[in-house]
Amino acid sequence: MKVPIFTDKEKLTKILDSAGTSPTNLAKQLEVSYMTLWRWLNKDVKPHPRQSRDIDQLFKEYVDLRDIIDSLRKAVKDPLQILKDTPDIRERFILNMTYHSNALEGSRMTIKETQAAIVGEKVKGKETFEILEAINHKNAMRYMFEVINPDFKIDKAYILKLHEIIMYNFNNNLPGKYRSGHVNLTNTEKKLPCVQDVPIRMDKFIKDINTYNNNYVEKIAKDHYAFETIHPFFDGNGRTGRLISATQLLSQGFAPAVIRIEDRYNYYMAMGKGDYGDFSNIVQMICDSIIVGYKLILEEETLTVKGGNHGTEKG
Repeated sequence: MKVPIFTDKEKLTKILDSAGTSPTNLAKQLEVSYMTLWRWLNKDVKPHPRQSRDIDQLFKEYVDLRDIIDSLRKAVKDPLQILKDTPDIRERFILNMTYHSNALEGSRMTIKETQAAIVGEKVKGKETFEILEAINHKNAMRYMFEVINPDFKIDKAYILKLHEIIMYNFNNNLPGKYRSGHVNLTNTEKKLPCVQDVPIRMDKFIKDINTYNNNYVEKIAKDHYAFETIHPFFDGNGRTGRLISATQLLSQGFAPAVIRIEDRYNYYMAMGKGDYGDFSNIVQMICDSIIVGYKLILEEETLTVKGGNHGTEKG
């Protein structure tokens, strides 16, 4: 089964179809010349990364990916069972999600270095904590696959266990415990709750997390935003939050969302829009990332990018 991973050219075509606009108007929206747009559409010329982000922004405004996700869910029965029953697919998935999730938080490990770390090989030129981050994330994912099942109910103990594994041997960050002090969060203007409010906010979050009312993807996207804005831990919030979303999706019959390092800017922008009550971008981002998850499950090639230094922010 061919899973749709959209190129910039495909995104432009779908924008034109969905928005009912002309190429001339689309070029104006993107602040490029008509000839530039024509080259993107007809000559396989690739946009500059900044222009690619603008295209992605319009794509998420005009094209609703939820229909595609619903079709994939109907066509692919029980991705969780596929991952549990097929070690090669499961290990490929663990490698890719570990690499991308850690890279989003500033890991400098390449995909090959991540692979070496999680199978116990030596990784030259990397700090011990970087190697440990890869091993911990792998172990957290293996725990997730071991314990969850269809309609699995997430509770406080499960969330704390995920965090405990992710932050194993990072004792200053209180593995498996809520933060005991204030933290500063970059990439958002939203004020984080004070330490006294964290348990209260998390209790409310957990009480509501297993309720979907058939709006699965939208609910899971909003839950991810809510968890990250509570920021219940000193560190590891991003990695734990993405595994919580993966758990929700798998338990409800979807492939897990794999948010790639190359989508980091769009991811943070989508989360930032949530600060103003606009969740359309984060819903689309989760949809796009679920499609990546289906591709990893269904197709032989892996979805990776060449590693490098992706920044320093931790989460």
